[in-house]
Amino acid sequence: MKQFLLIVIALSVTALNGCSHNADPSPTDFELATQDSQSGTVRWVDPKEIHQGPVQRDSLTDEQTERIKVLQQTFVEIDGQTIDQWIDSFKRDLNPDKELAIWERMARAYTAFCHSRELSLDEKKEAYKIVLLRSMASPEDVLARIELKLISKIDAEIIMSGF
Repeated sequence: MKQFLLIVIALSVTALNGCSHNADPSPTDFELATQDSQSGTVRWVDPKEIHQGPVQRDSLTDEQTERIKVLQQTFVEIDGQTIDQWIDSFKRDLNPDKELAIWERMARAYTAFCHSRELSLDEKKEAYKIVLLRSMASPEDVLARIELKLISKIDAEIIMSGF
C-alpha cells in the first residue's frame, strides 16, 4: 500500500479517536493493512508504526489540486485535515493520480451511503473507517478486523459494495 494512504489513514485514525473517546477503538485496537509490493502479502500494522515519507514533488497539477479539494471537502467533517495538509500528503506520494483515484472511490462509497441517511457524526466516522479499511483489504478482511458498533454488518457490506 502506498505510503501516502497509510499516512493519511494514520492521521485520520488519530483524528477519529481524538473526536470521540468512547465510540471509537483506540489506535492500537484498529490495525491498518499494508501490502508488500513484491510478494503481494497483506500485513496488518499499528498506525503508530507508520511514518511520513519525504516530499516527492514540489507541486501538483491544477487538476490534481482541484480533485484534492473535492476530497478534502467530502471528508473534512470526519478527519479535520486542512486542504494544505491534504496537498502536502499527496506531494509525498510517488503516484498521486493513482492515490487520488483510490480516494475518489472511497469518497463515492462514503457519500452514497451517507447521502440517503440521517447519520450521527459517530456513524459517519464508522462508515469512514469502513471505506478506509476497504481501500486496503477485501470486504471479508474488513469485516473480520473492524468492530462495528453503530453500523450493521449489512450496512457495512452496502458501504463496501460502493467501493
